[in-house]
Amino acid sequence: MSAVRVAGAKLGRGYLLVGDGAPAGNRPWRYLVTRRILLLALGICALSPAAASAAPTVSLDDVSHLEGNSATSNATFTVRLSEAAPAGGISVAYATQDVTAKSPGDYQSAAGVATIPAGATSAPIDVAVVGDALSEANEAFAVNLSSPTNGATLADAQGVGTIVNDDPPPALRVNDVRVAEGDNGPRAATFTVSLSQASGQDVSFRYATSDGSARAPGDYAPASGAVVIPAGATSASVGIAVRGDLTDEYDESFNLNLSSATAASVADGRGGGTIVDDDGAPSLSVRDVRVREGDRGVTLAGLVVGLSRASGKPVTVHYATSAGSAGAGTDYVARSGTLSIPAGAVGRTVNVGVIGDTRHEPDESFALKLSSARNASIRDATGIAAIQDDDAANSAPRVTRYRVAPRVFRAARGGGSLAARPVGTRVSFRLSEPARVVFAAPSPFASQADRTQEVASIVRL
Repeated sequence: MSAVRVAGAKLGRGYLLVGDGAPAGNRPWRYLVTRRILLLALGICALSPAAASAAPTVSLDDVSHLEGNSATSNATFTVRLSEAAPAGGISVAYATQDVTAKSPGDYQSAAGVATIPAGATSAPIDVAVVGDALSEANEAFAVNLSSPTNGATLADAQGVGTIVNDDPPPALRVNDVRVAEGDNGPRAATFTVSLSQASGQDVSFRYATSDGSARAPGDYAPASGAVVIPAGATSASVGIAVRGDLTDEYDESFNLNLSSATAASVADGRGGGTIVDDDGAPSLSVRDVRVREGDRGVTLAGLVVGLSRASGKPVTVHYATSAGSAGAGTDYVARSGTLSIPAGAVGRTVNVGVIGDTRHEPDESFALKLSSARNASIRDATGIAAIQDDDAANSAPRVTRYRVAPRVFRAARGGGSLAARPVGTRVSFRLSEPARVVFAAPSPFASQADRTQEVASIVRL
């Protein structure tokens, strides 16, 4: 029931009553009543506790306050009465209490008594908030009221103070790293993820690797996951395993990528990981070869140019044949050029043509020489190609062409005179190989000395 305050003034035979409260609508009202009615009404009011004026109630409002970057600033709460304080005023005790904000780091605790003077309806309570430059979530503390005086009661005994963060979130950056590959087993490439400044709350992010010129899982172990940088800290580490080997190769790279950051922005979300090769270049050598000569055409002598181990780089080397007991153009076909061995391969073959014949002769040889290697050293620069003669020893030469012209001719009889010009025939032939040839021309008219003639000329096929 609402309290009713009444003021009156005597008017003639009655009184004018003026009130500021009524059950219907709380609108001011005026009634003209007789003295008898007024006395009766006043008596009823005096005898009824419900009709007596109720004591005021006390409540405390909530407050939001910007934190600031340094020093302190006051968050001001207001203690309010439901109506003006009576004579003597009203006092109420107060004290702060931690919620998510902690004293003394976020605010300064306070306790005391707030007094509302007679006739007033409110009084302030100041609580100092501590400013900082940390990005953090909004925080809260409470002010609790107790022990109101002068008959007042507590309608809302707690006010909540919200400290509003006004600092921007920090920024994440990941650095680039270089790590020596090693010969075996894993080595860690350790990335550092840093904050531009410490945060007042935990910062989290996700990471994942991606290929560059390095390939997972052969060159490094792929990885992904989540990391938390605790409140107040400024960095965290992420280790990626790099796989060692003995292959000479170019430096290789992969990436560490950041994503899904909370309580922070990402200023540089990609870190480059460089795997530094620490293996020496392989060495080149050329193998000797032995090949049968053959009777005709060309037979290939394959000289293998090999690496001591496979390389991760392409290897090139210059080569050229060099005459030995075998001659270029008669026994073999001269060659020169540049040989390329692709990355991952261990060698290539240089084929040199050997010219066949049917002559019986000693074995012959020529050389293949290497020079000007790239991405490799040269351990054995000369390979010997031996041409094995495959013609039978002491075999009779073969007549491959034979001609007599003229086949019929006139000759002087014994004791007769020769014709005006010499007469006779011409014999021409070709042998399969050089040889001494003896011609016999038996004739009943010729002497033994004339019948036999040694021909020392050599006819080569």
